[in-house]
Amino acid sequence: MRFGALSLFFTGLIAVAFAAWGYNQYTARRSMEVSLNNRYQRAFYDLLTKTQNVEVLLGKGLVVNGREQSSAIFASVWQQSMMAQEDLGQIPVSPQLTGRTAKFLSQVGDYANTLVRRAGTGAPVTKEEWQRVKSLYNQATILNRELHQVEARVAKGGADFWEIPRAMASGSKGEMGPPQHADFRAMNREMQTYPTLVYDGPFSDHMERRNPLGLTGPVISAATARDRALAWIDRSPGTTYTAKVTGLVRGRIQSFQVQVSGRRAEAVDRATFLISKKGGHPVMLVTGRKIGAPKVGIAEAQRRAEGYLTKIGLGKMRLTYGIRQNGIATFTFAGEEQGTVIYPDLVKVSVALDNGRVTGMEASGYLMAHHARGALQPKISMEQARAFLSPNLKVENSRLAVIPTDGGNEKLTYEFKSTLGANTFLIYIDAANGEEAQVLQLFTSPDGILAM
Repeated sequence: MRFGALSLFFTGLIAVAFAAWGYNQYTARRSMEVSLNNRYQRAFYDLLTKTQNVEVLLGKGLVVNGREQSSAIFASVWQQSMMAQEDLGQIPVSPQLTGRTAKFLSQVGDYANTLVRRAGTGAPVTKEEWQRVKSLYNQATILNRELHQVEARVAKGGADFWEIPRAMASGSKGEMGPPQHADFRAMNREMQTYPTLVYDGPFSDHMERRNPLGLTGPVISAATARDRALAWIDRSPGTTYTAKVTGLVRGRIQSFQVQVSGRRAEAVDRATFLISKKGGHPVMLVTGRKIGAPKVGIAEAQRRAEGYLTKIGLGKMRLTYGIRQNGIATFTFAGEEQGTVIYPDLVKVSVALDNGRVTGMEASGYLMAHHARGALQPKISMEQARAFLSPNLKVENSRLAVIPTDGGNEKLTYEFKSTLGANTFLIYIDAANGEEAQVLQLFTSPDGILAM
Protein backbone atom coordinates (compact mmCIF):
# COMPACT_ATOMS: atom_id res chain seq x y z
CA MET A 1 0.00 0.00 0.00
CA ARG A 2 2.81 2.35 0.99
CA PHE A 3 4.79 1.42 -2.19
CA GLY A 4 1.72 2.07 -4.29
CA ALA A 5 1.25 5.53 -2.82
CA LEU A 6 4.87 6.41 -3.49
CA SER A 7 4.59 5.21 -7.09
CA LEU A 8 1.48 7.27 -7.55
CA PHE A 9 3.21 10.33 -6.09
CA PHE A 10 6.28 10.05 -8.35
CA THR A 11 4.11 9.38 -11.39
CA GLY A 12 2.16 12.51 -10.66
CA LEU A 13 5.37 14.47 -10.11
CA ILE A 14 6.76 13.33 -13.46
CA ALA A 15 3.49 14.22 -15.15
CA VAL A 16 3.58 17.73 -13.66
CA ALA A 17 7.23 18.19 -14.66
CA PHE A 18 6.50 17.00 -18.19
CA ALA A 19 3.54 19.35 -18.45
CA ALA A 20 5.68 22.27 -17.22
CA TRP A 21 8.39 21.43 -19.78
CA GLY A 22 5.83 21.22 -22.53
CA TYR A 23 4.34 24.57 -21.56
CA ASN A 24 7.78 26.20 -21.56
CA GLN A 25 8.47 24.77 -25.02
CA TYR A 26 5.13 26.07 -26.23
CA THR A 27 5.70 29.59 -24.88
CA ALA A 28 9.25 29.70 -26.31
CA ARG A 29 7.99 28.59 -29.70
CA ARG A 30 5.13 31.06 -29.61
CA SER A 31 7.51 33.88 -28.68
CA MET A 32 9.72 33.01 -31.66
CA GLU A 33 6.72 32.91 -33.97
CA VAL A 34 5.55 36.34 -32.82
CA SER A 35 9.05 37.76 -33.20
CA LEU A 36 9.43 36.35 -36.71
CA ASN A 37 6.01 37.51 -37.73
CA ASN A 38 6.75 41.07 -36.53
CA ARG A 39 9.96 41.15 -38.52
CA TYR A 40 8.39 39.84 -41.69
CA GLN A 41 5.45 42.24 -41.37
CA ARG A 42 7.82 45.19 -40.96
CA ALA A 43 9.66 44.15 -44.13
CA PHE A 44 6.34 43.80 -45.95
CA TYR A 45 5.07 47.24 -44.91
CA ASP A 46 8.45 48.78 -45.79
CA LEU A 47 8.13 47.16 -49.23
CA LEU A 48 4.61 48.54 -49.56
CA THR A 49 5.78 52.06 -48.69
CA LYS A 50 8.70 51.99 -51.12
CA THR A 51 6.63 50.67 -54.04
CA GLN A 52 4.02 53.35 -53.37
CA ASN A 53 6.80 55.94 -53.47
CA VAL A 54 8.03 54.47 -56.78
CA GLU A 55 4.55 54.76 -58.28
CA VAL A 56 4.09 58.37 -57.11
CA LEU A 57 7.55 59.40 -58.31
CA LEU A 58 7.07 57.78 -61.72
CA GLY A 59 3.80 59.69 -62.00
CA LYS A 60 5.66 62.91 -61.30
CA GLY A 61 8.30 61.90 -63.84
CA LEU A 62 5.61 61.82 -66.51
CA VAL A 63 4.68 65.47 -66.00
CA VAL A 64 7.90 67.30 -65.13
CA ASN A 65 9.80 69.06 -67.88
CA GLY A 66 12.75 70.72 -66.17
CA ARG A 67 16.10 68.91 -66.35
CA GLU A 68 16.98 69.42 -62.68
CA GLN A 69 13.57 68.35 -61.42
CA SER A 70 13.56 65.33 -63.70
CA SER A 71 17.00 64.32 -62.50
CA ALA A 72 15.99 64.62 -58.83
CA ILE A 73 12.80 62.60 -59.33
CA PHE A 74 14.44 59.72 -61.16
CA ALA A 75 17.28 59.66 -58.65
CA SER A 76 14.61 59.13 -55.97
CA VAL A 77 12.97 56.40 -58.09
CA TRP A 78 16.30 54.62 -58.31
CA GLN A 79 16.85 54.86 -54.54
CA GLN A 80 13.32 53.74 -53.60
CA SER A 81 13.33 50.78 -56.00
CA MET A 82 16.70 49.64 -54.69
CA MET A 83 15.42 49.78 -51.10
CA ALA A 84 12.21 47.96 -52.14
CA GLN A 85 14.35 45.13 -53.51
CA GLU A 86 16.06 44.86 -50.14
CA ASP A 87 12.67 44.69 -48.38
CA LEU A 88 11.37 42.10 -50.84
CA GLY A 89 14.36 39.93 -50.05
CA GLN A 90 13.47 40.00 -46.35
CA ILE A 91 9.99 38.53 -46.89
CA PRO A 92 10.00 34.74 -46.46
CA VAL A 93 8.58 33.92 -49.87
CA SER A 94 10.20 31.62 -52.39
CA PRO A 95 12.37 33.53 -54.91
CA GLN A 96 10.42 31.70 -57.61
CA LEU A 97 7.27 33.55 -56.50
CA THR A 98 8.87 36.98 -56.28
CA GLY A 99 11.21 36.71 -59.26
CA ARG A 100 9.12 38.79 -61.66
CA THR A 101 8.49 41.44 -59.00
CA ALA A 102 12.19 41.62 -58.15
CA LYS A 103 13.02 41.92 -61.85
CA PHE A 104 10.53 44.76 -62.24
CA LEU A 105 12.01 46.67 -59.30
CA SER A 106 15.51 46.12 -60.68
CA GLN A 107 14.49 47.41 -64.11
CA VAL A 108 12.79 50.46 -62.63
CA GLY A 109 15.94 51.33 -60.72
CA ASP A 110 18.28 50.73 -63.63
CA TYR A 111 16.17 52.69 -66.08
CA ALA A 112 15.76 55.57 -63.63
CA ASN A 113 19.52 55.62 -63.18
CA THR A 114 19.92 55.75 -66.97
CA LEU A 115 17.54 58.71 -67.15
CA VAL A 116 19.45 60.51 -64.40
CA ARG A 117 22.67 60.16 -66.36
CA ARG A 118 20.95 61.24 -69.56
CA ALA A 119 19.49 64.29 -67.82
CA GLY A 120 23.00 65.16 -66.73
CA THR A 121 24.06 65.48 -70.36
CA GLY A 122 21.29 67.99 -71.04
CA ALA A 123 19.62 65.74 -73.61
CA PRO A 124 15.82 66.11 -73.78
CA VAL A 125 13.52 63.21 -72.89
CA THR A 126 12.49 61.40 -76.06
CA LYS A 127 9.00 60.12 -76.86
CA GLU A 128 10.18 56.52 -76.50
CA GLU A 129 11.64 57.23 -73.04
CA TRP A 130 8.38 58.86 -71.94
CA GLN A 131 6.45 55.79 -73.12
CA ARG A 132 8.78 53.51 -71.15
CA VAL A 133 8.28 55.57 -68.02
CA LYS A 134 4.52 55.37 -68.56
CA SER A 135 4.74 51.58 -68.93
CA LEU A 136 6.72 51.37 -65.69
CA TYR A 137 4.17 53.59 -63.96
CA ASN A 138 1.34 51.27 -65.07
CA GLN A 139 3.20 48.23 -63.78
CA ALA A 140 3.95 49.97 -60.48
CA THR A 141 0.22 50.66 -60.13
CA ILE A 142 -0.57 46.97 -60.66
CA LEU A 143 2.11 45.91 -58.19
CA ASN A 144 0.74 48.25 -55.52
CA ARG A 145 -2.79 47.00 -56.10
CA GLU A 146 -1.65 43.42 -55.54
CA LEU A 147 0.37 44.36 -52.47
CA HIS A 148 -2.64 46.12 -51.00
CA GLN A 149 -4.63 42.90 -51.37
CA VAL A 150 -2.01 41.15 -49.26
CA GLU A 151 -2.16 44.05 -46.81
CA ALA A 152 -5.93 43.67 -46.51
CA ARG A 153 -5.48 40.05 -45.50
CA VAL A 154 -2.87 41.06 -42.94
CA ALA A 155 -5.19 43.74 -41.55
CA LYS A 156 -7.94 41.17 -41.02
CA GLY A 157 -5.63 39.26 -38.70
CA GLY A 158 -5.68 36.16 -40.80
CA ALA A 159 -2.10 36.36 -41.90
CA ASP A 160 0.98 34.93 -40.22
CA PHE A 161 4.08 35.44 -42.34
CA TRP A 162 6.06 33.01 -40.22
CA GLU A 163 3.90 30.20 -41.59
CA ILE A 164 5.42 30.67 -45.03
CA PRO A 165 8.97 29.45 -44.27
CA ARG A 166 7.49 26.61 -42.21
CA ALA A 167 5.35 25.55 -45.16
CA MET A 168 8.34 25.90 -47.49
CA ALA A 169 10.46 23.78 -45.15
CA SER A 170 7.76 21.11 -45.03
CA GLY A 171 7.70 21.00 -48.83
CA SER A 172 4.30 22.57 -49.58
CA LYS A 173 3.78 22.72 -53.31
CA GLY A 174 1.22 23.85 -55.80
CA GLU A 175 -1.51 26.34 -54.99
CA MET A 176 -1.89 25.11 -51.44
CA GLY A 177 0.00 26.56 -48.50
CA PRO A 178 -0.31 29.74 -46.44
CA PRO A 179 -2.65 32.40 -47.85
CA GLN A 180 0.26 34.83 -48.31
CA HIS A 181 2.03 32.30 -50.52
CA ALA A 182 -0.98 32.23 -52.82
CA ASP A 183 -1.15 36.04 -52.76
CA PHE A 184 2.46 36.43 -53.82
CA ARG A 185 1.99 33.73 -56.46
CA ALA A 186 -0.95 35.71 -57.87
CA MET A 187 1.08 38.93 -57.73
CA ASN A 188 3.96 37.33 -59.62
CA ARG A 189 1.54 35.93 -62.19
CA GLU A 190 0.00 39.38 -62.66
CA MET A 191 3.40 40.98 -63.16
CA GLN A 192 4.26 38.38 -65.79
CA THR A 193 1.38 39.55 -67.97
CA TYR A 194 3.26 42.78 -68.65
CA PRO A 195 6.04 42.83 -71.23
CA THR A 196 9.53 43.31 -69.90
CA LEU A 197 11.14 46.68 -70.36
CA VAL A 198 13.55 46.94 -73.27
CA TYR A 199 16.13 49.71 -73.28
CA ASP A 200 19.82 50.17 -73.88
CA GLY A 201 20.88 50.35 -70.23
CA PRO A 202 23.46 48.04 -68.74
CA PHE A 203 20.85 45.82 -67.12
CA SER A 204 18.40 45.66 -69.97
CA ASP A 205 16.87 42.52 -71.39
CA HIS A 206 19.58 42.65 -74.03
CA MET A 207 22.00 41.90 -71.20
CA GLU A 208 19.75 39.24 -69.73
CA ARG A 209 19.64 37.39 -73.02
CA ARG A 210 23.38 36.88 -72.87
CA ASN A 211 24.72 33.54 -71.85
CA PRO A 212 26.36 33.52 -68.43
CA LEU A 213 30.12 33.68 -68.98
CA GLY A 214 31.21 32.74 -65.45
CA LEU A 215 29.70 29.24 -65.26
CA THR A 216 32.55 26.77 -65.49
CA GLY A 217 32.79 23.07 -64.74
CA PRO A 218 30.50 20.07 -65.22
CA VAL A 219 26.83 19.81 -64.31
CA ILE A 220 26.49 18.81 -60.66
CA SER A 221 23.97 16.56 -58.93
CA ALA A 222 21.39 17.63 -56.35
CA ALA A 223 23.41 15.84 -53.66
CA THR A 224 26.51 17.89 -54.56
CA ALA A 225 24.45 21.11 -54.40
CA ARG A 226 23.24 20.11 -50.93
CA ASP A 227 26.80 19.39 -49.75
CA ARG A 228 28.08 22.72 -51.09
CA ALA A 229 25.27 24.63 -49.37
CA LEU A 230 26.24 22.96 -46.09
CA ALA A 231 29.88 23.86 -46.69
CA TRP A 232 29.13 27.51 -47.55
CA ILE A 233 26.58 28.36 -44.87
CA ASP A 234 28.07 30.76 -42.32
CA ARG A 235 27.75 28.52 -39.29
CA SER A 236 26.88 29.56 -35.77
CA PRO A 237 28.95 27.74 -33.08
CA GLY A 238 27.10 24.91 -31.38
CA THR A 239 24.51 24.60 -34.14
CA THR A 240 23.75 21.47 -36.14
CA TYR A 241 22.92 22.13 -39.80
CA THR A 242 20.95 20.05 -42.26
CA ALA A 243 20.10 20.75 -45.90
CA LYS A 244 17.76 19.48 -48.56
CA VAL A 245 17.17 20.38 -52.20
CA THR A 246 13.65 21.76 -52.61
CA GLY A 247 13.55 22.61 -56.30
CA LEU A 248 15.23 23.73 -59.49
CA VAL A 249 15.16 27.45 -60.38
CA ARG A 250 15.17 28.10 -64.12
CA GLY A 251 16.43 31.19 -65.89
CA ARG A 252 19.74 32.34 -67.30
CA ILE A 253 21.50 30.60 -64.42
CA GLN A 254 19.69 27.33 -63.70
CA SER A 255 20.16 26.58 -60.02
CA PHE A 256 19.30 24.09 -57.34
CA GLN A 257 17.30 25.65 -54.51
CA VAL A 258 18.59 24.31 -51.22
CA GLN A 259 16.99 24.90 -47.82
CA VAL A 260 19.49 24.91 -44.96
CA SER A 261 18.31 24.64 -41.34
CA GLY A 262 20.42 25.05 -38.23
CA ARG A 263 19.09 23.99 -34.83
CA ARG A 264 20.31 24.80 -31.39
CA ALA A 265 18.65 25.43 -28.02
CA GLU A 266 15.62 27.73 -28.42
CA ALA A 267 16.65 28.87 -31.89
CA VAL A 268 16.34 27.77 -35.50
CA ASP A 269 18.26 29.31 -38.38
CA ARG A 270 16.90 28.96 -41.88
CA ALA A 271 18.49 29.95 -45.15
CA THR A 272 17.88 29.45 -48.83
CA PHE A 273 20.79 28.81 -51.16
CA LEU A 274 20.80 28.86 -54.94
CA ILE A 275 23.62 26.70 -56.33
CA SER A 276 24.18 26.77 -60.10
CA LYS A 277 23.45 23.50 -61.85
CA LYS A 278 26.48 23.96 -64.11
CA GLY A 279 29.66 24.11 -62.11
CA GLY A 280 27.98 24.26 -58.68
CA HIS A 281 28.73 27.95 -58.13
CA PRO A 282 27.05 29.91 -55.29
CA VAL A 283 24.46 32.20 -56.91
CA MET A 284 22.44 33.57 -54.01
CA LEU A 285 22.00 33.19 -50.26
CA VAL A 286 19.03 34.56 -48.32
CA THR A 287 18.44 33.98 -44.62
CA GLY A 288 15.36 34.78 -42.57
CA ARG A 289 16.00 35.49 -38.95
CA LYS A 290 15.42 38.37 -36.59
CA ILE A 291 18.36 40.80 -36.45
CA GLY A 292 19.18 42.00 -32.94
CA ALA A 293 20.89 45.14 -31.67
CA PRO A 294 24.19 45.95 -33.43
CA LYS A 295 27.26 44.61 -31.65
CA VAL A 296 29.68 44.36 -34.58
CA GLY A 297 31.43 47.36 -36.13
CA ILE A 298 31.50 48.05 -39.86
CA ALA A 299 35.22 47.28 -40.14
CA GLU A 300 34.72 43.87 -38.54
CA ALA A 301 31.66 43.22 -40.72
CA GLN A 302 33.73 44.04 -43.82
CA ARG A 303 36.46 41.65 -42.66
CA ARG A 304 33.90 38.88 -42.26
CA ALA A 305 32.38 39.62 -45.68
CA GLU A 306 35.85 39.37 -47.24
CA GLY A 307 36.44 36.12 -45.36
CA TYR A 308 33.19 34.73 -46.73
CA LEU A 309 34.24 35.54 -50.29
CA THR A 310 37.41 33.53 -49.71
CA LYS A 311 35.30 30.70 -48.31
CA ILE A 312 33.20 30.45 -51.49
CA GLY A 313 36.21 30.76 -53.77
CA LEU A 314 35.95 34.45 -54.74
CA GLY A 315 38.80 35.80 -52.68
CA LYS A 316 40.36 38.17 -55.22
CA MET A 317 37.75 40.90 -55.07
CA ARG A 318 37.94 44.59 -54.23
CA LEU A 319 35.46 46.47 -52.03
CA THR A 320 33.69 49.23 -53.94
CA TYR A 321 30.73 50.42 -51.88
CA GLY A 322 28.81 49.61 -48.71
CA ILE A 323 25.49 50.46 -47.15
CA ARG A 324 23.94 49.76 -43.75
CA GLN A 325 20.22 49.18 -43.33
CA ASN A 326 18.03 47.52 -40.68
CA GLY A 327 20.99 46.13 -38.75
CA ILE A 328 22.63 44.62 -41.84
CA ALA A 329 25.74 45.87 -43.64
CA THR A 330 25.80 45.09 -47.36
CA PHE A 331 29.15 45.29 -49.15
CA THR A 332 29.59 45.39 -52.91
CA PHE A 333 32.79 43.86 -54.26
CA ALA A 334 34.15 44.05 -57.79
CA GLY A 335 36.60 41.74 -59.47
CA GLU A 336 40.27 42.54 -59.85
CA GLU A 337 42.61 41.49 -62.66
CA GLN A 338 46.11 42.73 -63.44
CA GLY A 339 45.66 45.51 -60.87
CA THR A 340 42.50 46.72 -62.65
CA VAL A 341 39.12 46.84 -60.94
CA ILE A 342 36.51 44.89 -62.97
CA TYR A 343 33.10 46.44 -62.23
CA PRO A 344 30.99 43.96 -64.28
CA ASP A 345 32.14 41.15 -61.94
CA LEU A 346 30.04 42.23 -58.96
CA VAL A 347 29.27 40.28 -55.79
CA LYS A 348 27.24 41.53 -52.81
CA VAL A 349 27.67 40.16 -49.30
CA SER A 350 25.41 41.09 -46.37
CA VAL A 351 26.55 40.75 -42.75
CA ALA A 352 24.27 40.96 -39.70
CA LEU A 353 25.64 43.50 -37.25
CA ASP A 354 24.27 41.69 -34.19
CA ASN A 355 26.53 38.63 -34.47
CA GLY A 356 28.68 39.24 -37.54
CA ARG A 357 27.36 36.29 -39.51
CA VAL A 358 26.74 36.44 -43.25
CA THR A 359 23.00 36.67 -43.93
CA GLY A 360 23.00 37.21 -47.67
CA MET A 361 25.07 36.90 -50.84
CA GLU A 362 24.33 37.67 -54.48
CA ALA A 363 26.76 36.63 -57.21
CA SER A 364 24.61 36.51 -60.36
CA GLY A 365 26.35 39.62 -61.74
CA TYR A 366 29.73 37.95 -61.35
CA LEU A 367 28.53 34.67 -62.89
CA MET A 368 26.97 36.48 -65.85
CA ALA A 369 30.02 38.62 -66.66
CA HIS A 370 33.20 36.95 -65.44
CA HIS A 371 35.50 35.62 -68.17
CA ALA A 372 39.11 35.64 -69.24
CA ARG A 373 39.72 39.16 -70.55
CA GLY A 374 43.26 38.90 -71.82
CA ALA A 375 45.73 41.75 -71.46
CA LEU A 376 44.24 44.99 -70.19
CA GLN A 377 46.46 47.48 -72.00
CA PRO A 378 45.44 51.16 -72.23
CA LYS A 379 46.34 53.05 -75.43
CA ILE A 380 46.83 56.35 -73.65
CA SER A 381 48.68 57.06 -70.43
CA MET A 382 47.02 58.10 -67.19
CA GLU A 383 48.50 61.59 -67.53
CA GLN A 384 47.09 61.90 -71.05
CA ALA A 385 43.66 60.79 -69.76
CA ARG A 386 43.85 63.28 -66.87
CA ALA A 387 44.23 66.06 -69.44
CA PHE A 388 40.67 65.36 -70.65
CA LEU A 389 39.19 66.16 -67.21
CA SER A 390 37.59 69.47 -66.37
CA PRO A 391 40.23 71.82 -64.92
CA ASN A 392 37.73 72.65 -62.15
CA LEU A 393 38.02 69.15 -60.67
CA LYS A 394 40.48 68.24 -57.94
CA VAL A 395 41.68 64.64 -58.51
CA GLU A 396 42.11 62.60 -55.33
CA ASN A 397 43.17 59.29 -56.88
CA SER A 398 43.02 57.33 -60.11
CA ARG A 399 43.24 53.76 -61.38
CA LEU A 400 42.37 51.55 -64.33
CA ALA A 401 38.83 50.15 -64.34
CA VAL A 402 36.71 48.01 -66.67
CA ILE A 403 33.11 49.26 -66.75
CA PRO A 404 29.97 47.85 -68.42
CA THR A 405 28.63 49.81 -71.37
CA ASP A 406 25.25 50.21 -72.98
CA GLY A 407 24.53 47.16 -75.10
CA GLY A 408 26.32 44.71 -72.83
CA ASN A 409 29.95 45.32 -73.77
CA GLU A 410 32.85 46.37 -71.59
CA LYS A 411 35.28 49.27 -71.78
CA LEU A 412 38.73 49.79 -70.27
CA THR A 413 38.84 53.22 -68.63
CA TYR A 414 40.75 55.37 -66.22
CA GLU A 415 38.71 56.05 -63.09
CA PHE A 416 39.38 59.43 -61.50
CA LYS A 417 37.90 60.10 -58.08
CA SER A 418 37.56 63.84 -58.05
CA THR A 419 35.92 66.61 -56.04
CA LEU A 420 34.26 69.85 -56.99
CA GLY A 421 33.55 71.84 -53.85
CA ALA A 422 31.72 69.53 -51.43
CA ASN A 423 30.70 67.06 -54.15
CA THR A 424 32.63 63.91 -55.06
CA PHE A 425 32.55 62.36 -58.53
CA LEU A 426 33.90 59.30 -60.31
CA ILE A 427 34.92 60.25 -63.85
CA TYR A 428 35.62 57.44 -66.30
CA ILE A 429 37.84 58.30 -69.27
CA ASP A 430 38.11 55.81 -72.14
CA ALA A 431 41.64 54.38 -72.01
CA ALA A 432 41.64 54.02 -75.80
CA ASN A 433 40.76 57.53 -76.99
CA GLY A 434 40.27 59.85 -73.97
CA GLU A 435 36.51 60.21 -74.40
CA GLU A 436 34.41 60.65 -71.25
CA ALA A 437 32.71 57.24 -70.80
CA GLN A 438 30.69 57.80 -67.63
CA VAL A 439 30.28 60.18 -64.70
CA LEU A 440 28.94 59.10 -61.30
CA GLN A 441 28.39 61.19 -58.21
CA LEU A 442 29.06 59.75 -54.76
CA PHE A 443 26.58 60.45 -51.98
CA THR A 444 27.79 59.80 -48.46
CA SER A 445 25.31 59.24 -45.64
CA PRO A 446 25.51 57.71 -42.16
CA ASP A 447 24.32 54.44 -43.76
CA GLY A 448 27.00 54.26 -46.43
CA ILE A 449 28.06 55.52 -49.85
CA LEU A 450 25.88 55.46 -52.95
CA ALA A 451 27.09 56.06 -56.50
CA MET A 452 24.62 57.55 -58.96
